[in-house]
Amino acid sequence: MKFGIMASHQYPHTDDLGKHLSDLFGTVELAAELGYDSVWTINHFQSNLATPQPISMMTSLIPRSGNMTLGTGILLLPLFHPVHVAEEFATLDHLSGGRVVLGVGAGYRENEFAAFGIDPDTRFRRLDESLRLIRALWSGQTVHQEGEFYPLSGASIGVRPLTPGGPPIWVGAGGRKAVRRAARLGDAWYAPGNSPNPRFLPDQLAVYDDALVEWGKDPATVERPVGVELYCAPTTEQAVEEALPHARTEYATYAEYPALRWQRDRFDDLVANTLLLGSPEFLIERISALRDLGFNHIIFRPGWLGMPTEKVRASLRLFAGEVFPAFR
Repeated sequence: MKFGIMASHQYPHTDDLGKHLSDLFGTVELAAELGYDSVWTINHFQSNLATPQPISMMTSLIPRSGNMTLGTGILLLPLFHPVHVAEEFATLDHLSGGRVVLGVGAGYRENEFAAFGIDPDTRFRRLDESLRLIRALWSGQTVHQEGEFYPLSGASIGVRPLTPGGPPIWVGAGGRKAVRRAARLGDAWYAPGNSPNPRFLPDQLAVYDDALVEWGKDPATVERPVGVELYCAPTTEQAVEEALPHARTEYATYAEYPALRWQRDRFDDLVANTLLLGSPEFLIERISALRDLGFNHIIFRPGWLGMPTEKVRASLRLFAGEVFPAFR
């Protein structure tokens, strides 16, 4: 079992961004020392929170992350040109010594598509075409592709990736069609672990596994990451008391976007079914259930808006000391 953290670089616009980033870099350095396996950056544009861009963040994290995998969780691929992404991630692959994962998704915020003049109804076709083009460029061969959005003729990449064939590609997806797309196009499905429906993960895992077989892939060989919300304290009561107010604030901020309004309306369901706030013993039980479903890489946000850095780091230390040994 692997454990990774979100470098949750989203902050109120009125806050001191430099101070927040300094604290975040220290937290990532601590996570590397404690033996965490991965760290993931966030992508949004014109956000209601100050959100530094993920490729720049990954570059800053390379010297601070030890041997941790570095990835985007997730990059809004339809808002980028795939040639740009192919070149940037090939470069990051070299700068990191082959520790990069390209995590992508289709996006959901209407204001982001409007800012780039992109019809949101095209986002899935753009995602599909972009990933096929990125893989073709990473092969190092000359690319001829007739595309709806990104046609290329006689093109080749300027920097070939260090990793043969390019970095792994993870596809974030929630709906049935999107999960099937993740099986077809990705090396892994980056599963969202915050659905208020307790049947979501087992049902969509069955969809994913069936699609893997359909596309000639072995379900036993793929990495199985899931993103969750997690906070560890000596007792479950203390974990809830310390973390829940901050989680509620952050989810209320997300719910300002129409597509995520359900996160405000069904927050109590999220608390009951998906927020992993508890003691080491409680978290071992809940993570064991995820492991039994087949997940082998748990990625979690270690803190939420307004949470003091010392609380975030105390949770990471306790989790590494008390929970890691149950799964390693």
